[in-house]
Amino acid sequence: MEIPNYYSYKKIYTSGDMFTLTGSDFFGFAETSDRIAREPSTGKTLVPKNTYRTDLFYTDYFKDRVVSDLDLTLPNTKDECLFNLNDNFNYDLFKYKLEQLRDNNTFVYSKLFIPSNKLPFASTLRYASVATVNAQEFTINISDNNNPNYISNKKFAQNYYLSAFGNIVAATAQTNVKSLSTNNPFSLFAATTTNLICLTGDNDKLTIVEDSTGYESKENDLSFNEIGGLASTKDFLYLSDTGNNVVLKYDIAGYSNNDSSLRNRRNYIELIGGFGGETRQTKFLRPTKLAASDTELAVFDSGNRVIKLFDNELNFITRISSINFNKETFGAMNFDPDFGSLYVVTFRDITTDDITIRTTFLYRFSGDGYRFKEEFTMNDTLAIEDNEEINSLSFSGTDSNYWYFGTNKTIYKKFKTRPAEIIGKFRTQRLYLLNYADTTETVVTTETTTTTETVSINNRWNFNDISFSSAKFNWNLGTIVPQYTTEVVTSTTEVNGLLDDDITSFSIFPGASSFDRAIMLTTGRLFFFDEPTSSAYQRVLKDSNYNNYGSAAFSLNTDSFIQQSTVNTELYKVLNDTLNIKNNIVGRFTGKFKNDILELDDYNYEIDFKQLLTQGIENLYVHGNEENLTGVLNRCFSIIYDLQEKLINKVQVNVEANVQPSFTLVDSIKI
Repeated sequence: MEIPNYYSYKKIYTSGDMFTLTGSDFFGFAETSDRIAREPSTGKTLVPKNTYRTDLFYTDYFKDRVVSDLDLTLPNTKDECLFNLNDNFNYDLFKYKLEQLRDNNTFVYSKLFIPSNKLPFASTLRYASVATVNAQEFTINISDNNNPNYISNKKFAQNYYLSAFGNIVAATAQTNVKSLSTNNPFSLFAATTTNLICLTGDNDKLTIVEDSTGYESKENDLSFNEIGGLASTKDFLYLSDTGNNVVLKYDIAGYSNNDSSLRNRRNYIELIGGFGGETRQTKFLRPTKLAASDTELAVFDSGNRVIKLFDNELNFITRISSINFNKETFGAMNFDPDFGSLYVVTFRDITTDDITIRTTFLYRFSGDGYRFKEEFTMNDTLAIEDNEEINSLSFSGTDSNYWYFGTNKTIYKKFKTRPAEIIGKFRTQRLYLLNYADTTETVVTTETTTTTETVSINNRWNFNDISFSSAKFNWNLGTIVPQYTTEVVTSTTEVNGLLDDDITSFSIFPGASSFDRAIMLTTGRLFFFDEPTSSAYQRVLKDSNYNNYGSAAFSLNTDSFIQQSTVNTELYKVLNDTLNIKNNIVGRFTGKFKNDILELDDYNYEIDFKQLLTQGIENLYVHGNEENLTGVLNRCFSIIYDLQEKLINKVQVNVEANVQPSFTLVDSIKI
């Protein structure tokens, strides 16, 4: 087994526009390998429809364009699409040239989409929090962009009864895959350094099932010394006791399979470990982070600076020692469910010309014994001033090309096909409503009087083109900080829930239809929401899919008599597909800089459509009086090729030319 070809396999959710099954439109997951589309759970072969999206599914192309992609080139060059002077025109050669143009059309279609970097893309977010310091249970609330309603909450550490959730060092989650409920049940396993907390939840409630310091739920004589990491599958939970140098395995199938005899129970199975060096296969020196798949377990042996891999029966497989953990800090790791690779993300502070950047790295291990290593320096940089550190890694359950890694501050969305590139990211303050106004009290004290004024605050995370004096936003909400002037002392009443919470863990699973189910634990809230995948794009087409003649449109056969009319028939098909794309483009990608990030916005119309095709349609067909057939076809193919090239580059992102304002106490200045 060699390094996987990450372009060779696809799995997406389809909505009836791409395939049929037993004569009916097919809705559900589809996967393809070896150019055959199947329904994953049954293996049944799907019958393709003639659409652009279907053609794209069968190719090595993805909707993986990013904002920074400029001057794109077509996969098949003009020389590959045109005839040479010495070519003898025949059926096979004609078909080959047309296939090159059709393949270019599919590539063009793929580049008319950019995955949205306004993340999360979901418009409704559910979360569990504690309303007061005395609350003894979680409250479920909803943030809905369409119905703004800000609800304040306390941070977990401030609560008298649930303060442990403010000190979580590791967490892992699972969805209840066999539940008949439509309420999206899930289970969450979280750990402080000494306690393992097991919870169940759904859209309406979150309940603690167990809070234990022991290796076993009942009749336990052994206690955790120092918990360092958690990982889970639908059947098993793995826990590293860093202080005791062991890794424990539990059966948690009852949390996800509704077995009444095992329901919501943690059953100890076995442990592995004890003090030992790098070469000791089943021994550890301070094991911490874990990753688990249905068949394998990875353990970061932090004291020995190696990763040790085991099968799910805890038999040793191999060790990975090729990452220099003396220079790089281990962040997180996980197994790719589609390709079986082990992803490891690290970070390192690199100083150049007195400027220090916290750089992120991805290592992908694959093949027998994970002996093949790929290394990528990612374009995502971490915030040193926030002490940002990587703590989680997860894979999309509904689209085989997406994965995420998380830090204590930010969640980053990534491609498998282009792992160095940036799709987008979000922090917890982006999860709060942006435009909802609330009120708080400001105490104003002068030399002679003390008065209380009610002032307007706003839950927006940033303000464009608004001076600080006009924003009426308290940047230090959550603390009481007096502000002194020559005559007035102003203090702000504490308002909780508006500040940026630290992120403890982020997990993502297959959800309903085309949605991933995201579960994210922070120091102030536990978020669980459905994140769209198939619709989470900005596009410059009127619709997301169109019928076409496509890759199966060539109707000539080796016995056909090739003449003007038959040649023009085939020309019409490829030309129609190209013009269909051209005629449905509505403008250019556009974006605005927000908080130093270029966010994709709706398309604009700053494109001269007349410049896309300057030749008359008559020049795209063969006429009866034209004898040099290959020369005439070269004219037609050249015009089509030039149009394809313009289509992918004329729509590149157009950044709005707004000068960023800077504000003084008096007024704004432009910089």
